[in-house]
Amino acid sequence: MLKKNHIQVTKTARYFTLGELNEHTLEVWFVLHGYAQLASDFIKDFEGLDNGTRFIVAPEGLNKFYAKGFGGKPAATWMTSEDRETEIVDYINYLNTLYQSLNIPLHVKVTVLGFSQGVATASRFIHHTQQKVDAFIIYAGEIASELINPISTPISKLPITYITGKTDPFITPEKQQKIFDLMNHLDAKIIEFSGGHEIKKEVLLKLD
Repeated sequence: MLKKNHIQVTKTARYFTLGELNEHTLEVWFVLHGYAQLASDFIKDFEGLDNGTRFIVAPEGLNKFYAKGFGGKPAATWMTSEDRETEIVDYINYLNTLYQSLNIPLHVKVTVLGFSQGVATASRFIHHTQQKVDAFIIYAGEIASELINPISTPISKLPITYITGKTDPFITPEKQQKIFDLMNHLDAKIIEFSGGHEIKKEVLLKLD
């Protein structure tokens, strides 16, 4: 008889940082990449935020694959539909462990930003974590569906900024309107920019 089994193993995860976490740090940003990206590339979009008082942390999804066929440059993803619930638990535990390892002082503001697939990942982390989070930036993505009806209490208590490109090919007008309705319900700050499914560095520089 076929039976599905699980076993917990030790896995080495990697993350990238910009700036230094020291006595001058006022903010820590956790920035979560989208599908088929690498944290080493993704974090480069945030170089303009490295101002001496901000420490930026880009965790990388635990699952890697070749985005184009059987070779070339690898990419990462936070999860797939296969064994979905287990992968969610794994990445929440991973992000919690990373957060705790940094020993962030209590006075430092902690912002979590998710881009594309990273938004759902970030929302689940915020919902389940016991760590301090002070702000949530939703960039070109959606809060995980299971956290919307009803809306997650930890998420609803945060100041939220929603950023979207006016020509994002992955967000239909109907989906966009639903997201706008939810963001208005959450009293989120909404920023639209001219562009598609991309990080706009000039938009990041205007964030509080």
